[in-house]
Amino acid sequence: MKNLKMLFCIVVFSVIGFFGCDDSASSNEPDEKTSVDSSSSICKDCDDESSSSDKKIESSAEKDVESSDDAETGKSSSSKGKGTSSSSSQKNVNISLGGEIRICEENEQKVVISEIDTGYVTCRNNQWVVDSIVEVVKPKVYPNMDSVFGSEYVHGTFTDDRDKKVYKTANIYYDYDGVSTITVMAQNLNYAEITIDSTRKVFDDSKVEKRCYKDDPWYCDNYFGALYTWSEAMGLPKVCDSVGVAENPKCNIDLSKKVQGVCPTGWHVMDETEWKHIAYYNGIDMSYTLLSHAVWPQKKGHNSYGLSILPYGDEGYEDHQAYFWLPQEYKSNNKRGNYIAIAMVDNTVRFEISSGEKDAFMYIRCVLDYDKTILK
Repeated sequence: MKNLKMLFCIVVFSVIGFFGCDDSASSNEPDEKTSVDSSSSICKDCDDESSSSDKKIESSAEKDVESSDDAETGKSSSSKGKGTSSSSSQKNVNISLGGEIRICEENEQKVVISEIDTGYVTCRNNQWVVDSIVEVVKPKVYPNMDSVFGSEYVHGTFTDDRDKKVYKTANIYYDYDGVSTITVMAQNLNYAEITIDSTRKVFDDSKVEKRCYKDDPWYCDNYFGALYTWSEAMGLPKVCDSVGVAENPKCNIDLSKKVQGVCPTGWHVMDETEWKHIAYYNGIDMSYTLLSHAVWPQKKGHNSYGLSILPYGDEGYEDHQAYFWLPQEYKSNNKRGNYIAIAMVDNTVRFEISSGEKDAFMYIRCVLDYDKTILK
């Protein structure tokens, strides 16, 4: 009987890769074009060849090949060990003395639903054949952004004349090289003339181009801001993502000075000195004081500086880390750009400088120029 069941399993599902297989099948005949939901699926507890997700699908019409219920009397009869076929009323599964298996009625159709997809199948030549499979798309649930800025800090505002977007700003005590305070955007920059997606292979150097997290504009427009490659963030042609700035005349920029890049006129890309001065206090990593109350796991951010730093995204490891391009190249390899990484690791927030391929997409923060800033 075990071999017979295995034969049944192989014949029924030799065509349908995502269906699993049970040790049993029921005698009840399903109605044509019956929709089978995820609570009643075609097969479970199959041999090792079936994946664990496949075992969720088992038809209510094929649960027990060893016993059949009389729909009118409610009586049950067992065929185990007797070598006899199931009741004559059973049409969907019919095991004869010779081992012939009748799987389904010709042209019978079913809809089989699982957690990850929906399959449309039709009976042809005594086999279930997949007509089509449709992936189940669950509605996107966006994070609650009400607590991005918090209520502890009073922000200023700045309007970018290029597109009239309004940004919150924070004044931060600096006391460095004769400067007492600096004004920093409390949001990631979100400026571009063209919005591209992750499939883009050809770029337009005459336009400022940005991407949004998950290619979803909602993130750009709800405080996560724009993602730029290193060259785009520095206001350089795309070729500068693959060479050092000193190696190509098109990349003519002095990284020892403040770099305006894609920031508005009168602002520059936040540099390493500015980040470190804010993130450290007497040599102690205080980067947790920069984080927004929103999105981060455990909502560890204090946001005492009002900078409201958000993670890179809101899914998986991306809600544990934030990345910001620096106007620097990696010393050992000028084809890589430096960036700030703020990461939550083991419930502890860490701040570090790392490097990555320049064609990666990251955020930037803009700082208002002060008297000692020289922009070219």
